[in-house]
Amino acid sequence: MQKHVLSQKDMREFKNKIKMLYNIDINANKIEIGKDKKRVFYFLDDVLCFFDDKLIPTLCFLQKNDINMPWVKIDEGAVKAIVRGADLYAPGVLESSGNLMPGSLIVVKARQGQPVAVMMGTGEMIEALSSRKGKVATSLHWIGDEVWNMCKSKT
Repeated sequence: MQKHVLSQKDMREFKNKIKMLYNIDINANKIEIGKDKKRVFYFLDDVLCFFDDKLIPTLCFLQKNDINMPWVKIDEGAVKAIVRGADLYAPGVLESSGNLMPGSLIVVKARQGQPVAVMMGTGEMIEALSSRKGKVATSLHWIGDEVWNMCKSKT
């Protein structure tokens, strides 16, 4: 993958977007952008921290930074499925916090609190959580996927 360093102007714009989206200040010295056939990747000081045009944070970034994002905690059975790329269903959810809305990004955490996936809430999310049945979120990034392997190789 070809990468190039963002200009000072583009770095400021990127940092402002991250501040708006996640209410976190980025203090990286170098921000690079890389593209493959289907996705865009953002590297902060040589570590993959965000991907996609929606600036989805990687699990590597989430493990080191406290980001204000909605989250759900799941049971061990759900963790086993999630780390194989499965979507999240209501019976596996133990607790949740934040503004869980259809289409929003959600951090999925194991019972102990460590992030194991980043997902997008489904249209039926609210009904599924209240009835304890149905699909809650669609998987975007999980421990062991291609993005995880790209960011773990640098940390």
